[in-house]
Amino acid sequence: MSKKTVRNLGTWFGLGDLPKAPGTFGTLGGIPIFIFLSFIRGFFPNNMVYNSFYFMFLMTFFAISVYVSDICEREIFKKEDPQNVVIDEVLGYLTTLFLINPVGVYQNMVAIVLAFVIFRILDITKIGPIDRAQHFENGVGVVLDDFLAGVIGNFIMVCIWTIFF
Repeated sequence: MSKKTVRNLGTWFGLGDLPKAPGTFGTLGGIPIFIFLSFIRGFFPNNMVYNSFYFMFLMTFFAISVYVSDICEREIFKKEDPQNVVIDEVLGYLTTLFLINPVGVYQNMVAIVLAFVIFRILDITKIGPIDRAQHFENGVGVVLDDFLAGVIGNFIMVCIWTIFF
């Protein structure tokens, strides 16, 4: 992968280069992917197969995020956990939405907004293991804290979704 491609992925096509709140804008960059994933859900025979696909997608995205973040840290920005790198926010946001399976425009909008708020709160506050996870090296720390925020956010989302939908 060229450095330009890695930089584009790391900054999520420039969203991480915005001067204010790059993490927030990076998280917003996950919305089109979730909308696309929601659209293709109709091509799967049932939610179980779709959820398995979504899981494989997340794990692949995790691996790519670690690779991209590592190169961004070491070779492109030459600093630890650069603010410009927001591919990890996209992963965390999409992880928050795992297993939710909203039906229709209304449920999709509720899921998109609710997951955004939950993930951003967890990402900003970095409670418990989320904070400790960012101290790993080689791109893993950049990604792992947001992934854990997404996992915890997913538990909260699943609880809320189970109660209200």
